[in-house]
Amino acid sequence: MQITVPANKIQMTKNASTINPIRNNELVRLMLQSLIDLGYNEAAETLQLESGIPLESEIAGSFRTCILQGQWQTSETLLQKIPFISSNPESDLLKVQFLIRQQKYLELLEQGETMQALHVLRSEITPLGQNTERLHQLTSLVLCSSVEDVKKQAQWDGIEGNSRELLLEQVQAYIDPSAMLPNQRLMILLDQALEWQKRACLYHNPRQDIELSLFSDHICDKDLFPTTTIKILIGHVDEIWHVSYSHDGQYLASVSKDKTCIVWDMKTLSQLRSFKGEVSGSYCAWSPDDSKLLICGTDFSLRLWDPFNGALLHTFTHHEDQVTSCVWLPDNQHFISGACDTELCLWDIDKVDPVTLWQVPRTTDMKITEDGAKLLTISIDKCITMYDVDGLTITETAKIQEEGTITSLTVTKDGRFALVNVQDVQELHLWDLTKLQLVRKYSGQRQLAYIIRSTLGGHNESFVLSGSEDNRVYIWSRENETLLETLEGHDNTVNCVSWCPVEPMQFVSASDDHTIRVWGSQSSMIP
Repeated sequence: MQITVPANKIQMTKNASTINPIRNNELVRLMLQSLIDLGYNEAAETLQLESGIPLESEIAGSFRTCILQGQWQTSETLLQKIPFISSNPESDLLKVQFLIRQQKYLELLEQGETMQALHVLRSEITPLGQNTERLHQLTSLVLCSSVEDVKKQAQWDGIEGNSRELLLEQVQAYIDPSAMLPNQRLMILLDQALEWQKRACLYHNPRQDIELSLFSDHICDKDLFPTTTIKILIGHVDEIWHVSYSHDGQYLASVSKDKTCIVWDMKTLSQLRSFKGEVSGSYCAWSPDDSKLLICGTDFSLRLWDPFNGALLHTFTHHEDQVTSCVWLPDNQHFISGACDTELCLWDIDKVDPVTLWQVPRTTDMKITEDGAKLLTISIDKCITMYDVDGLTITETAKIQEEGTITSLTVTKDGRFALVNVQDVQELHLWDLTKLQLVRKYSGQRQLAYIIRSTLGGHNESFVLSGSEDNRVYIWSRENETLLETLEGHDNTVNCVSWCPVEPMQFVSASDDHTIRVWGSQSSMIP
């Protein structure tokens, strides 16, 4: 029965704490839907009677029931009376009819009514002129040898599955939401509110996802953020040029102008192993299984080490200029090196010579996505270059032109964004690699003459971290571009920073003052 809405019930909910007025009827409808979803049907009925506000119109309710019960003809009749969301309802009507008739066709195939299904395909679906590719696929289903094959080919779970519920969701995407509420709308709004609170909390950095209360606003305790030097790692006797955590976060490798590499135990924050090479190391990279360590040398070579016993396993020579960076492929067997000699080299750790060579601009840094599917490089020509990686081959897919010399490259774990240091403008830039758009800028650090490296880290990589020539470490909110902290302690240029991949409350900074500082919260200080 349709309940008439009293005029005095349609008003705006407004009080001192409400910034944006909310319509009472919308709020009540959301409450009704939530009560029903939670199984409180009697409470929902009482609320509807008392408020005089129905969850949805009789037409919308009947349409929903028809879809869920497979009453296709009636549902299409009711569809003519339901408002669509776009300005082109005629086009949307055809798309929705296609979805409904597709479900009808698939159910007939599932029931073994092949001739009726063919009739629906020819006389009801084809005349709509919609989605030709899907139409061809539907036609091929007639040749399937079994119902299970039909479901697999159509990616459809049948009448006994959730196919009708999914159909209703697909149809609702075209219907005015004021006529038919999207599923669990209030829960979606509450989830959005909680996510907004996380983003608005500039220091949000929990060790793991936490449940937020709806009863209070969320604000993280700033004192728990890693802004305190909890340990100074001393061992090098000259400038430290690069540091890198192992993938499991248990170890840290540091390479220095003093020709040594030190492996640090990051549980005890003490030196585990030190080994010395023939030349200074400028860059290091752990193998995916953390059993080996590559070090780029200033003599145009790369050296492969066992980081735990200090054994030199192999020296790779081919480049004719400074080797600047390297990345491992996921197989633990191959890696790619970049240098200032205009070549990228693919290596097999068991072979002397490069497996493949690619001619490229002079490379200054490179990163590979966690899944090994994309390689990114930066070069002297002020470009970020993207490659698809297929086995042992790479194919250039895009190039981004920057406005200045790029000295550092970091890629997010999901492979969607790249962070670079741009020396000429003394900024860090965050690029959307899908849209090839610059989406964020971070400024404040000093970078005029040296290679300064940055990184992303913390919970969900929510923070941008960079060294600086003014001896400080800079931390920004990735989302808000806000400079959060400027950390002092080093006595010379901070060349490199690295955030622990498994502990959001720890990162390190390496400096020309020969030290590495481990940063954490005050409560995590080690004597």
